[in-house]
Amino acid sequence: MNRKSLMISTMLMSAMGVDGVVGNVWAASCAVTDCAALGYTEAYNSSGNCLKCPFGEAYNCESGYICPDNYTQECTGENMVAVGEACNGKYAECACKEGYNLVDGECSLAWGTCSGLAANCSLGNILFSDGTCSANTVSGKTPIAVVVYISSEGCGQAMALKSIGSYEWGGYGTDISTLTNYTLSSAASKDYDSCGNTAKIIAAGDKSKYPAAWAAYNYTTTGTKVGDWCLPAAGIFTSIYNNQSTINTGFSRAGGTEFTSSTYAWSSSEYSGNLAWLSNFSGSYGLYYGYNAKTGSYEVRPVLAF
Repeated sequence: MNRKSLMISTMLMSAMGVDGVVGNVWAASCAVTDCAALGYTEAYNSSGNCLKCPFGEAYNCESGYICPDNYTQECTGENMVAVGEACNGKYAECACKEGYNLVDGECSLAWGTCSGLAANCSLGNILFSDGTCSANTVSGKTPIAVVVYISSEGCGQAMALKSIGSYEWGGYGTDISTLTNYTLSSAASKDYDSCGNTAKIIAAGDKSKYPAAWAAYNYTTTGTKVGDWCLPAAGIFTSIYNNQSTINTGFSRAGGTEFTSSTYAWSSSEYSGNLAWLSNFSGSYGLYYGYNAKTGSYEVRPVLAF
């Protein structure tokens, strides 16, 4: 509809409210008040040369319409959704579907946070690089971890298939003030804040001071990047201890290394300035601290929050 025709149509529509036969006939037979149906499809008049719909805040601007400067996004990327109304086919803001974060203009899997992806997973499932889970390997998909913990809120953590090496916890004699000191295994077994703990350790010193946490932080696989992985909190080892058969089946099916009573791996949970909690399935809650001075060298099995 061109501008002249639109103006005539608008004038005729405006005549509907005039007393008399012509007005009544129009009101009875052509009472169209939907702005979009009348050709007023834009929401803004930033250029000042647009016709305003008489029935609402909508405009027809034809080719001369200028959108606000911030309407530059097409929001057509994979797993991307538009936010708000379009302006000449573009948007002011884009967002990502659940389970994804907007990073450098692209929607990437939201590793390291409670993304909602764990709602489709179970303990012992294999986690693939695309964020999906299965009880068995799937052709064409890359296994990167096994689900070892799912909270009551549906937040999950999955552990790397194998140890990435042995490292000292580090910082012997230093009590990291931002970390809680757990002096009872029963209390440590309730600490699931793997990534929160790791972030606090990373902030306290470089990789020469805290090798285990930094090794987990720098670990990458297909579909993940530096910073996605974390040193497990003590409660993660308790979850494995309480579900050994189910979780070890997952490691076996994924081609990983099972946890046994001789697996000693560092947690990110601190006991004191000299000690930190370690996995030990011969002890209560699957934890131990007695001989695990921070100078000891033990396995690092990173976890991925999702």
